[in-house]
Amino acid sequence: MAASKSFLDSLKKPEPTSFKMTDFRRELHLRHKRDEHAKKERMKALQESKLISKYAITIDTSRARSNCDVLRMCVKELGFKEYPFGRKDNCCDVHWHACHFEDNPEVYGGKVNKFSGMGEICSKMTLFRCLDIMRDLFPTDYDFYPRTWYLPAQFHEFSCEIRKMHERRVKPKPTFIVKPDTGAQGDGIYLLREPNEYSSFNGKCHVAQEYMSNVYLIDKFKFDFRIYVLLKSLEPLEFYICQEGLARFSTLPYENPTNKNIHESFMHLTNYSLNKRSSTFNRSDRDDEGSKRTLTSVLRRIAMNGHDSNKVWKSIERIVCKTIVAIVPEMKVEYQAAVPPGKTGPSCFQVLGFDILLLHNLKPILLEINASPSLSLDSEQEVSPGVFEYVISPKDEEVKYPLIRDTLLHVVPIDKLKYFRKRKKRRLLKKLKASSSQKMKRPEPLVKQRTSIVIIKADESDEEKREVNVTQQMSEMHMDIDSSASHGESTARDANSDDERESNLKSDTELDEEVDNYFETKLRESCLKQLYPAIYDEECERYRILERVAGLFIYFLGIRGSLRIGPTGFRTFARKCRLNRKGMTNASVDIMYIDLQRRWDHMNPERTSGSGIKSIGLCYQGFLDACIEIARRKFYAPSKIEMLENLVDHCELSLNLKDNDLANNLPRLHFRRLGLQYRQGSLYAMPRRIMEQMTEETTIEDLLKAHEKKLRQPSKEDIESFLRRSRRTIYQPSSTAAVLSAHRSPDSE
Repeated sequence: MAASKSFLDSLKKPEPTSFKMTDFRRELHLRHKRDEHAKKERMKALQESKLISKYAITIDTSRARSNCDVLRMCVKELGFKEYPFGRKDNCCDVHWHACHFEDNPEVYGGKVNKFSGMGEICSKMTLFRCLDIMRDLFPTDYDFYPRTWYLPAQFHEFSCEIRKMHERRVKPKPTFIVKPDTGAQGDGIYLLREPNEYSSFNGKCHVAQEYMSNVYLIDKFKFDFRIYVLLKSLEPLEFYICQEGLARFSTLPYENPTNKNIHESFMHLTNYSLNKRSSTFNRSDRDDEGSKRTLTSVLRRIAMNGHDSNKVWKSIERIVCKTIVAIVPEMKVEYQAAVPPGKTGPSCFQVLGFDILLLHNLKPILLEINASPSLSLDSEQEVSPGVFEYVISPKDEEVKYPLIRDTLLHVVPIDKLKYFRKRKKRRLLKKLKASSSQKMKRPEPLVKQRTSIVIIKADESDEEKREVNVTQQMSEMHMDIDSSASHGESTARDANSDDERESNLKSDTELDEEVDNYFETKLRESCLKQLYPAIYDEECERYRILERVAGLFIYFLGIRGSLRIGPTGFRTFARKCRLNRKGMTNASVDIMYIDLQRRWDHMNPERTSGSGIKSIGLCYQGFLDACIEIARRKFYAPSKIEMLENLVDHCELSLNLKDNDLANNLPRLHFRRLGLQYRQGSLYAMPRRIMEQMTEETTIEDLLKAHEKKLRQPSKEDIESFLRRSRRTIYQPSSTAAVLSAHRSPDSE
């Protein structure tokens, strides 16, 4: 028996192995299925990534910080693709960062919402120095900001001015406001009346400005405007102004500064970050109430008081244009240092915040420019004593949401935006067609169906089942009679619905027009208004002389990507521009360079310390001072702007514009203004003041002399093209032929 059991057990042993084999095959099959599914998912993800990189508009919000809320709302509405943690495999179309441009070394393409060096350019000292230079050249045009002194470098001049005012017994007693150079949110700002009240903390630089006491008040409160400006590009220059902004009010009724209230910051300062801590801060949600209001509501209030609000807004637009034109040369110098010519890099745009104060006569005054204005939608609300809660501010959302949305629409790639609009158009057309078809769809006719419902219960008999079937059939007979009675009406409705469906098919083109009108109205309803070059191109053209000086400075920089010109570069500038023919020796050039370098090292102690390359040499503003001094000595004219134009014209003509680098760096606005075609190596790029004094004979005579120096005879086409492009064309073609025949030499025949 034991042997028989062992034999039977040996026969049963192969069965588990067969089961194991089937399980293994099943696992192999499932594994194969999983691999195929994973492969399909990878291919699908790859295709989606290719579609995203080719068509979708991508936004990098990894460093947006407080701007994330409003930015994500705009991205979601527009249908763009957001990358909240960055995109390592490829560069995004737009990088919206809250940090400086220099803090993004890994960004090598797309567009960044920060310009290089903008934080330093918008600092108090650099900004008002740029404006002071423009005021020196255009005294009557740049009078929209208070007088400024730079401390501690100009402390002696500041003390002398205060002493003179006290001697004249100026009333009311003059008051000055001191601001730190790189301060923000009202920190470190205070008022003083005596120079000994100034205190320099840790050797930091400050600006002292004349305090504007005769301000325009609303409800006895002082206020200022926060104007948002989009600087889209530098070359070509293009910027927009947001037609909606914020008005920030102080939280204490305003009084002229006295010794008693001079320290009341809630009365004299209008910064929101400062006044929100006040116990009297008004958080009203109405547009025309509260410590923070919309710009349009305040302009309406000004109009209701009998003043011209449109004139005030036009004056603000001109201030924005003149200020940006004043800082553009510095921006170009900074940009070439960050992205030198020939090096790949991102293009830039930036949203700036202008702080504008209104005087009693409604004259706008520029207070400062904020390079990183707050774009957050949160505001503090005290829910209990000492406990604050962050809630969305309706006024901030009303202003900042359309600002960011329209900014994205202006800076995203145009080709992708066109495809995006087409895709949106298809989706909108489908929705409109679906909605119209549902409206025009007629109800389906009632179909007679004889069905019986059988309800089975445990205690139910056959007779009860029969009764249920009979009652169901009787109810269906009544429904058939009603449907047959309304058959005539349904046929009439069918005929009408067919006609409506045909009319709906004919209206597809009308739907296309409706979609096009929808997108056009969206563009027309943009809160951004282009100021330059659309409106103020001709008016601001004469202010752009300093961009040509910046072009010369960039051309003669000795080191690529540098911000300062060395002594060798400055000497090369004097030699190539042939200033030695004007009586300037190499020794005088070196002495001028050393004096200016010492002066600007003393003016900017914070930015000249260190042993880096960027901190050695003469900065752009020092180079500009050198050009103004050379123009005063050697190119005298009745006004400073004419002297500077004479110098720049002389330098450009001495260089002959033969170098491609110089041709790319120098602004082409000057030659467009003269009506001349910008050509490399042109003999006809003459200053405007010379062209205005030219007559027919002198023009042709100068042209012939220029060609004689080149040892070649001018052709008829050369003379006619030159005179045709000049503005003072007062000759006939026959006179040109006569001059050619008179000056033709026998050797040329």
